Amino acid sequence: MSMGDVAERRSKGDAPPLIALRGVCKTFVSRDGAEVHAVQDVTLNVYRDEFVSIVGPSGCGKSTLLNMVVGLVAPSRGEVVIDGGARGRRQGWAGYMTQADALLPWRTVLENAELGLELRGVQRAERRARVRQLLAKVGLADVAGRYPSEISGGMRQRLSLVRVLAYEPEALLLDEPFSAVDVQLREILHQDLLRLWRESGKTILFVTHDLHEAIALADRVVLMTDRPGRIKREYAVELPRPRPMFEVQLLPGFIELYRTIWSDLKDEVLKAHADILY
Repeated sequence: MSMGDVAERRSKGDAPPLIALRGVCKTFVSRDGAEVHAVQDVTLNVYRDEFVSIVGPSGCGKSTLLNMVVGLVAPSRGEVVIDGGARGRRQGWAGYMTQADALLPWRTVLENAELGLELRGVQRAERRARVRQLLAKVGLADVAGRYPSEISGGMRQRLSLVRVLAYEPEALLLDEPFSAVDVQLREILHQDLLRLWRESGKTILFVTHDLHEAIALADRVVLMTDRPGRIKREYAVELPRPRPMFEVQLLPGFIELYRTIWSDLKDEVLKAHADILY
């Protein structure tokens, strides 16, 4: 979906955002009793079918935001509303994928991929048919009987993606899922992710430190400030789709957008690391 499509839908007002953060704040208390303000006054709408990337300096609360969206952490103030509050944050509405693949070493590729469906009580024949189809789409059909220790790091990340897609969540919350793989393999995983996104129509909220990755994948990039994390600015990514991941930086407008966002991001990175740089 293009940014024009998203803008048109917003102007019509025909659907609420799938994910809405309204004045969200989060404060933690450290072991010594000090308050740590991680996120402050964040308001953000993420619409159905959108791919939104969140960038910002280390420690600015990007992962905390995802944890509040998925319900692992409660906001200290403000609220997270899913689908206009019509159905609440029901179990299984979102798939959550992090840098760590969290695969079960005693289960095969196929058995890991079907875990979510198994826990939901889907019958064996149905869940295996669904999972085998997804494994084939990402090139893992031939290793379905192997164990995680017998496949590469890139295959493990693909398997993690299949596992969260298999039970058909409405949204994918991805927290730096490809940061542990090399650059060339990451581009291949980007292609897999975008293809699966187009085919499934899921909403994706993607956290990354990599500005190139954020722009290459998203419809919209959200920039957060140094801690306490606030939204500093949002940027529409008006690059055409489908995008050639290996050459996306050559598309007209990519470099200009990269420089614009980096100019704003650089100031926040310098603030975050001022104690080291000065």
